Amino acid sequence: MLIGSLGAFGSFINLHLEQVVGLTGSQIGFVTFIGLVVTVVMNPIWGYIADKSGKHTLLLKMAFFAAVAVGTLYFSSRNFFMIVIVVILFEGLRAPMVPMMEYLSTNYADKYHYDFGKIRVYASWGFMLIAMASGFMVAGLEFEIFGHSLAFTGFMSLEFAAFGIFIIMNFLALILCFSLPKPEQKGDPVTTVKKKAFGKKDVKELLTNQRFVFILVLTMFGFMVLESAWGYATMHLVTVLEASESIVSWLAFFMVAPEVVILPLGTILMLKTGFKNWYILSLITMIGRLLVYSFATSPMVFAFGGMVHGLMIVMHITGTIAYIRRVVEPRTLGLALTILASSMALSRALFSFAFGWVYENISSFAVFQIAAGIVLLALIMAVKSKHLKTVGDEIGVA
Repeated sequence: MLIGSLGAFGSFINLHLEQVVGLTGSQIGFVTFIGLVVTVVMNPIWGYIADKSGKHTLLLKMAFFAAVAVGTLYFSSRNFFMIVIVVILFEGLRAPMVPMMEYLSTNYADKYHYDFGKIRVYASWGFMLIAMASGFMVAGLEFEIFGHSLAFTGFMSLEFAAFGIFIIMNFLALILCFSLPKPEQKGDPVTTVKKKAFGKKDVKELLTNQRFVFILVLTMFGFMVLESAWGYATMHLVTVLEASESIVSWLAFFMVAPEVVILPLGTILMLKTGFKNWYILSLITMIGRLLVYSFATSPMVFAFGGMVHGLMIVMHITGTIAYIRRVVEPRTLGLALTILASSMALSRALFSFAFGWVYENISSFAVFQIAAGIVLLALIMAVKSKHLKTVGDEIGVA
């Protein structure tokens, strides 16, 4: 439900701001920037509160409620100043969603020795199905089969595609939260350690943990640079290359269809390939993908470039989360995951703002060309890193 809602929201929000509200590329970049800066600030606060109180599930419920309530206000906002104010509330209050989901689900996976990738793959299914459905409902669909033409016209507005689906699915997710198992009061090693000794000393140790800081920086200059550039993909395709809004559906299909196959096998594939080797391979394919985006003038060729997306997702979901669980203490895991989310948000804020300026003042193609150069720096970091090798060996032994 959560990632499915983001499949619709993320695919159409920039188009909504550009075509419905009438914002410029720089204004859209600033809206993204300010929302993510708020996320950067709020995530560690939510993580500290969660680890200090042990109320991870309660914070998740509050975040879903805020997404529904403030999302409705965002839906009705039609001027730049109001949107900036609403985005500050929207992103700040829903910030703990993904970190708390990852905390709860990876804890259960770890407790029952279950591969987290086999849980996370349902998020991929949600993203693909909802993004594809919303794209076709906005733009319609026409195709031929056995000599017969089948077609239907679009019937959904950009506003509803961006916000209506998001609000409905987050409301359903909020209801589902009440069926989550209650945390064990006794015999739960994570809860026991967390309540016993979490304080400012633990925060300082986490922030000075070199192996933890390394993965944050690598994520900021690799995974998040591509994600920041990707935020302008629909604008590039629909506004510049004049593709139909249905291209959103094909983007989701080519990106996520391979992902739903590869993600449940992520742990096995990473260990067989080599933990560090998988990071290097993923970053190389990210650069190749951005180069395709940099020069493709055919919308379908552009969409096809996303076929390697699954390698990057395995790197981040299977690799980075396993890495963090290995290098930080259990009592600070919630805080570590929210700091990861904040680092990702900070990176995306800065690069989205910069890419918005590039989109408006240079060209949409330049957004992807510059991003490819930055990801190359991340590749050099990965090649030279000792941390990926040593932590990967520890994970392989475990």
